[in-house]
Amino acid sequence: MFIDTFERDPDEGEIHAYHTCFACGHVIPFAGHMFGGIVLSHGNEIDATITVTGAKGPYIEMSIQLQCPRCHAVNSFTALHHR
Repeated sequence: MFIDTFERDPDEGEIHAYHTCFACGHVIPFAGHMFGGIVLSHGNEIDATITVTGAKGPYIEMSIQLQCPRCHAVNSFTALHHR
């Protein structure tokens, strides 16, 4: 019996970006993974929770949640990422 497996490049789906805290204005470098994979952060990036919430043409809609290291406010926002 053959079971087809779907393998993806481990780096595919990694998100490394910046966000400005809504509460205090601190610029937050963050890293997360669209497919739940492990991401190695670079420098002072913090871990972000990323949830895929939909698709819009060639883009995937994501909900991103992270906590500001300065004021500890939990920031939640949406973003689009090319498939």
